[in-house]
Amino acid sequence: MILVGVDYVTDRQVTQGSSWPESLALSLTESKPPEILSVQSSNEHGISEFCCSVLGEPLGLGQMSGGDTLRLIRHWPHKVYLITDGTPLPKIESRHAGLITDISDGYCKLCLAGERSLAFLDQYCLLGLKQKIILTTRTAKTMLGHYPVIIWWDDDVELSLLIERSLSQSFRDYLSVLAQRGCIE
Repeated sequence: MILVGVDYVTDRQVTQGSSWPESLALSLTESKPPEILSVQSSNEHGISEFCCSVLGEPLGLGQMSGGDTLRLIRHWPHKVYLITDGTPLPKIESRHAGLITDISDGYCKLCLAGERSLAFLDQYCLLGLKQKIILTTRTAKTMLGHYPVIIWWDDDVELSLLIERSLSQSFRDYLSVLAQRGCIE
């Protein structure tokens, strides 16, 4: 089955976007807005301490943990993103409550699906997604063109992309132009 087109899904409404070449077989969707929390360390409490209290283990720089409903992503020394898709937050110790800021309104989560989605993005990212370390951690904070994006995936055919909401429409248009080029090796 070949997926053609770009679908934008926001609160269960689907509208057709520009079409992509059939040979690319990719689809781009915007999922229901997730809850995105930024957790930043303070003088008293660090990110490692926060990750240990939520996960039971530390989370290293450039790593992620969790699943579809709750995910922690760490690409900064003193900050981690906690992303939930419709599930309640885990119990967070009161000493960590002051470290958390809700940034959900500032970001948009997109999903790029298709057998060649990783190869497609790898061509245009400044940081190669097919590097051994990236393939192992399955997450990257990189530039795709001039757009800062956080990418993560559990399998190679469905990638999640986190981008600033103010850039999201322009970013979709940019991906559509790249898809029209359609040169995956």
